[in-house]
Amino acid sequence: LNVSKTKKDLASNISHKLGISHIHAHKLVSLFFMYISENHENKINIHNFGTFISRYSPERIGRNPKTREEFKIRGRKKFSYLASETIKKTLN
Repeated sequence: LNVSKTKKDLASNISHKLGISHIHAHKLVSLFFMYISENHENKINIHNFGTFISRYSPERIGRNPKTREEFKIRGRKKFSYLASETIKKTLN
């Protein structure tokens, strides 16, 4: 069963494990995600977890699968997560 987890679930788990209030745990989780998003220009490496990195995706040609009509997809920045070897081992 694949159940998605929310930021609230993460904060609740941290609250129970650290013995802190739900409010403080939610603030901690929010600050972490805010830090990651505000520093998207930098490579952020978290030991034994992974790396968050900003990449540029160049302009390319896309195609509507129903009509086969081609159109241009503009280049844009993307934010990626690369899992560490430790995380990869736990997944497999």
